[in-house]
Amino acid sequence: MEQHYKEHHAYAYWLTTRQGIGYQKRRYLLQHYGTVQEIYEANLRELETVPLFRTKDLLQLQNKPGPERLLEDLEQLWQRGIRFCWQGEDCYPERLRHIEEPPFTLFYRGHLPREDRPIVAIVGGRNASYEGREIARNFGRQLAENGIQIVSGLARGIDIAAQRGTLELPGGQTYAVLGTGIDQCYPRQHIEEYIQMQNKGGVLSEYAPGTYGHPGNFAKRNRIISGLADGVLVIEARKGSGSLITASCALEQGKEIFVVPGSIVNRSYEGGNELLKSGGMVVTNARDVMDGLGIFVDTDLSAQKKKNKVMLETAEKIVYAMLGFDGIHISEIVAKTGLAVPKVMEIVLSLENKGLIADVGQHHYALKLKD
Repeated sequence: MEQHYKEHHAYAYWLTTRQGIGYQKRRYLLQHYGTVQEIYEANLRELETVPLFRTKDLLQLQNKPGPERLLEDLEQLWQRGIRFCWQGEDCYPERLRHIEEPPFTLFYRGHLPREDRPIVAIVGGRNASYEGREIARNFGRQLAENGIQIVSGLARGIDIAAQRGTLELPGGQTYAVLGTGIDQCYPRQHIEEYIQMQNKGGVLSEYAPGTYGHPGNFAKRNRIISGLADGVLVIEARKGSGSLITASCALEQGKEIFVVPGSIVNRSYEGGNELLKSGGMVVTNARDVMDGLGIFVDTDLSAQKKKNKVMLETAEKIVYAMLGFDGIHISEIVAKTGLAVPKVMEIVLSLENKGLIADVGQHHYALKLKD
C-alpha cells in the first residue's frame, strides 16, 4: 500500500480521536509536553493530579495503538477518499488559525478552500420560504460567477439552496462544514449535493469519521463556517436560530456581516433585522456583497456572460460558464469539464478569437472585460 502519511500524522490522529479530549485539554497537553509525539510518548500518570482530567480521560490517553496501526487506519481513510490535516501542517487553512478554539484537525473529502480566493458564508433558516430559498440560490450562483467560494452547513433551507446555486455553475466552488463525521451525510436527503461538492469544492469536519450528529456539534461547527469566510450573508434568520450563532462568531472574528432585509412583521426575518441594528450591512444583490468585501468589478459579469453565451456553441458555453476574472489553468478546465485536451484547446482558442477570454499567463484563462 502506498504510504500517504508520516508518523507525525499518526500522533495527531491518535490525539484527535481520544473521546472527551477537547480543545481545553488538548491545549493543556500541548503546552505541557510540547508536541503531539511527546504527548503520545509521555507517562501520563502525572495527569492524575490535574483537575482538568477525569479518570475516563486518562484511560483514553493511556490507550495507545502503535504508530504503525494508526498509520494503517489513516491509509484506510485515504482509500475511502477521506483526507486528514492538522494544525501542524501547511495545508491547514490559514483563516482558521486565528479564530477562538481553532479545530485541531480537519477531515475532508474533495479539497480545502483556496487561500487565494475570497469566501462568503451563506446561512439562514432551515424552514425558509420559497422566496428565501430562491434568493439564496441566486446569491450562491452570482457570487460563484465572480470567482467567490461559498461555504455553508449543508442544512435544509437557505444553506443548501445557496450551495445548489453554486453547484449550478460548472466552475462553482462550495464547501460544507459538517456537524458529524465526514463519512456521515446529514441530512441524508442532501446526499447528491454532498457527493457533488467533493468534485466542486469539498466537505469537511473536525469530528472523526464515524461520529454521529449531536445538537452541540452543529452549533460548535458554526465557528468554522464563519472562520473560513471573509464575510457572512444572512437570509431569513429567526431569533435564536443557528445562523445567528454563525453571525455572532463572525462578529467576534471581525468578519463582515451582510443581511438581506425583510418585513418587520415576518418572524423569519427577525434575527436578520436585529443584525442590521448591530452594524450588519443591507444587501440586495451579489454586487453589494462584493463591494462590502472590497471586490470591485467595473462590468456586470452576470449580464455580460448572459449576453455573450447567446452566440456560443454548447461546448463553448460549458467552458465559458466556468471562467471568472481569476485565471483558471487549462488542466483545471479539462478536469472539470471532462472534455479532451485537444477539444478544450480548440474551444479556448475560439473564445480568444471572439474576444471573450484571454490567456493571462502560463496557460491560465480568464474573462476579458469589454471596453
